[in-house]
Amino acid sequence: MKSVVLGTAGHVDHGKTALIEALTGVNTDRWQEERERGITIDLGFARYPQRLDDLDISVVDVPGHEDFVKNMLAGASGVDLLLLVVAADEGPMPQTREHLWIARLLGVRRGVVAVTKADLVDAEWLELVSDSARSEVSNVFGECDWPIIAVSALKERGLADLDRAIVATAREAEARRDDDLFRLPVDRSFTVRGIGTVVTGTVWSGTVQTGGEVRILPGDRTARVRGVQVHGGDVERARAGQRAALALAGVDRWQVARGDVLAADPVWRSHTVLDASLTLIPDAPWSLKHWQRLRFHLGTSETMARLVLHERDRLQPGETHPVQLRLERPVVARAGDRFVIRFYSPVVTIGGGVVIDPWARRRRRSTRGAIAVAAPSAGDAADSADAGEAGEAASAAIERLVAGEDGAGADEAELSIRSGLSPVDVSKIVKSMEAAGALRQVARRWFTLDAVRDVREALLAAVASHHESDSHAQGVGLEFLRSRLGRPQALVNAVLADLQREGLVRIEGSLAALSEHRPRLDPKQEDTAKEIARRLREAGFSPPTVKELARGLSVGGGEQALLPVLKFLTERGDLVAVTQDLYYDAGVMAQARQRITEYLAGGGGQAGRPSELREVLGVTRKYLIPLLEYLDAAGLTRRTSEGRVLRETP
Repeated sequence: MKSVVLGTAGHVDHGKTALIEALTGVNTDRWQEERERGITIDLGFARYPQRLDDLDISVVDVPGHEDFVKNMLAGASGVDLLLLVVAADEGPMPQTREHLWIARLLGVRRGVVAVTKADLVDAEWLELVSDSARSEVSNVFGECDWPIIAVSALKERGLADLDRAIVATAREAEARRDDDLFRLPVDRSFTVRGIGTVVTGTVWSGTVQTGGEVRILPGDRTARVRGVQVHGGDVERARAGQRAALALAGVDRWQVARGDVLAADPVWRSHTVLDASLTLIPDAPWSLKHWQRLRFHLGTSETMARLVLHERDRLQPGETHPVQLRLERPVVARAGDRFVIRFYSPVVTIGGGVVIDPWARRRRRSTRGAIAVAAPSAGDAADSADAGEAGEAASAAIERLVAGEDGAGADEAELSIRSGLSPVDVSKIVKSMEAAGALRQVARRWFTLDAVRDVREALLAAVASHHESDSHAQGVGLEFLRSRLGRPQALVNAVLADLQREGLVRIEGSLAALSEHRPRLDPKQEDTAKEIARRLREAGFSPPTVKELARGLSVGGGEQALLPVLKFLTERGDLVAVTQDLYYDAGVMAQARQRITEYLAGGGGQAGRPSELREVLGVTRKYLIPLLEYLDAAGLTRRTSEGRVLRETP
């Protein structure tokens, strides 16, 4: 069943609420003050009479008074089709046109015009008002064929014709998608005795069900959905396009309010910087200048914003231009979301636009191109009459988003937020691009082949550079490579695996080296290495320290000059580093291990005390303790309160 939201629009006292009551039987003025004053102050809601199995219509009645336009904006944000109300005795008025512009800026494309109070005027005047209403609609939406129906709620005149027009127009409205990320902007929050906190709103996308968990953004609280109602009736789930009331557990009424957004997926986040395409309406009373302070409306939220114009100082009425909006409070946005801006003072609607990047970085004014090319793919797909062009536009947008500015790639949920496409569509696009060789998936994130090639080239260059500067080393540390490249670890690991599989790189333990690399010392170091090896071999279990070696060999540069040679011999397996200052010949170390093993194994399971092991090796305590600690760390022995024992093998 298609679910559609019908929103009212029109000047104050033109009969919107009375007309909705005549159509639905519901007086949408909820407050006593509204009924006493005879004007709508806040949003009202009703269900359109349910007569069809394939169509469900929810009604949002909005205030028409200029003082409550911000409330009207909160309700208009989820509207699929408009019911424009124009009183026959007055004709179109200032709020008529403002409401029309708000509807267009928010993406509404279909509507019905009701000329109310038709019983108060003669036929000629009624025709003039109808023509005037048609002209107002055309001035804002261009040539369109919205039905115009003369009605009288009091005399019940024309209601059947209006009903048929509403149903027919609702059938033409594009259905919202259930196979999408759930999002519901909150327009009301209150407490019900015995139930607790209840919030209402229009489900913009996806579905929500009883027992599920939701996040409340931008505060990022979590709550459990205790119950779901649609049109006052309990249901298991609410879907996109429906007005829903959710009973929430784990959150107090003051912790969620109009302007908040309910979401489920962890990918949703709020942000204070948006890249956008901004349109200033043709009859706006002023132009906008760089750094202008504006009122920004998206969904049910309102905040102040600063306008950043790129490569120009002003935006004139009727112009559209890429901009950046710096918000004073974070909002939850998605590429393709539509917003409205109002002048700071006096408070009038002057424009609106489409979000391009909901997670934008702050940009300098000279970087206009970076925003201008970032057209939202969802909008491209919707506005293109050719399916092939729409598909190409969406693929191009996805590739641009995957490439990003930092080479970090993107997962499919992120791409859905930043492209405006549903996760299902994103998945189809990236898999198609993968098959075409344009993208690669690594650990659930997608990367362009250019990014993969960049990492490949950077890895090979980094390893080669390390070999050149440190030719005696076996290789370069993997952790060093990952940190030096500054790319996602999973991508670096995947490319390293590629290089190893292709035989270009060998990986041994925590080191990587080019396959043809062979560690080497210069001739002078080779002579030093031979002498070091000889002295350590002859010294047996009591080798000289590094300092003593340097002094005995009279090497220029002292200990620091010996360290590369010692490291080389250790990595080659000729030496064993017991401490940073004490090295053993590998053969001598094997003898030490054998003697210790034989002694402890022959002791009937008794522990060997240090004094006993000192006699076994014939060394002083200076050498014994480092040796024993090394053998403990190497897994041969284990220290107990009674002495060393052989470590049991599993």
